[in-house]
Amino acid sequence: MAGDGNARPISPRPIAYFCAHGLGEGVRLPMTSPMKRLAPLICALALAALIPAAALGAQAGHGTVTGKVTYVGGSTLTIQTAGRLLGLVNALTATANAIGAHVYPYVYGGGHGEAGVPSIGIKGPGYNGRRIGYDCSGSVAAVLAGAGLWAPGSGVPNDAGVIEQLLQERLIARGPGQAPDEVTLYDDPGVHIFMNIDGRFFGTSDGGGGNPKGGPTWLDDGAPDSLSPIYKRYHVLPSVLKNKTSYGHSFTFQTAAYPSIGYGAEPGDKVKVSYAETRSGSMTARTIQYIGAVTTSATVSSIVPGAVTIQTPSGKTLTLSTSLVPDLVAGLVAGDGVQVTYSKDPSGLLIPRELEISSVPSVPPPTPSPPVPPAPPSGPSS
Repeated sequence: MAGDGNARPISPRPIAYFCAHGLGEGVRLPMTSPMKRLAPLICALALAALIPAAALGAQAGHGTVTGKVTYVGGSTLTIQTAGRLLGLVNALTATANAIGAHVYPYVYGGGHGEAGVPSIGIKGPGYNGRRIGYDCSGSVAAVLAGAGLWAPGSGVPNDAGVIEQLLQERLIARGPGQAPDEVTLYDDPGVHIFMNIDGRFFGTSDGGGGNPKGGPTWLDDGAPDSLSPIYKRYHVLPSVLKNKTSYGHSFTFQTAAYPSIGYGAEPGDKVKVSYAETRSGSMTARTIQYIGAVTTSATVSSIVPGAVTIQTPSGKTLTLSTSLVPDLVAGLVAGDGVQVTYSKDPSGLLIPRELEISSVPSVPPPTPSPPVPPAPPSGPSS
């Protein structure tokens, strides 16, 4: 199937950099641009540690997960499993519960590489190069990702960058939320961010009102900073809170070991990923099977930029979109016989996932030139 490492490599899609603010305290890091939100987007905490391996039908260290692609990064792929429908506030609460139950430590820069995934962060408070956890904006983004308000697996800027992006996407507005359905973000730009979900505060703590390790959890001290005029308040729009989301589980896989695996995948694709778990707890994708993919032999009829037309043995003509996978068809010419695996993307386009040339057009032997008649003998002119 696609992504076994034997197919032709597929060109990576261009990676945009959006993080204008970095990971707090003026630190700048490149981040892949978040994809356009799917509706409904779903995600809980993207950690195998929160879900026993047995729940995946997997043996220790490896297994398979089936779901929809929600995010494709330069070296990561995030998929979402099916789940029950929940109101947006309930999905936020459930995600906050899951994060808090894990008792993560505070780690500077933790949770920024992939939304919803704790990490070792960067040098600063709580960092020792091994410990994984979250900082304030990393934990807030993880909760937002659990309800589809942030693309799971995508990069996370600092607190001010989080607010800026949510404002641009018209998911929040200035001012506090109104009970009973209230979700409010409190931000001291460049310093700290936390949130209120239906009257209950959530964020990283100093150890006195929540998580003794300083990491993210429910703040049982009432979050006195919420009364400070230093903190700017932003509420999730009531029209957004009325939405529902399918609260499944989100998994982020590393794809750098098999570079061709994630190229050409798009949000909405239904896939089955086989993976191996590393000692650090991350999951490396080994193969990707596209659900509903079809394999057929065919002959290439024509090739134009961004598309290849093939004809199957039954005479059926198919046009495959190749703009996302140009290297897959590099060197292909009309008349080639091919074995191709393709599937339909969410927009209805047929995307080739694997392609092998099985035969090439036969070259007819050169036609011999007709014999040249001998020149007439020369003689004196009459």
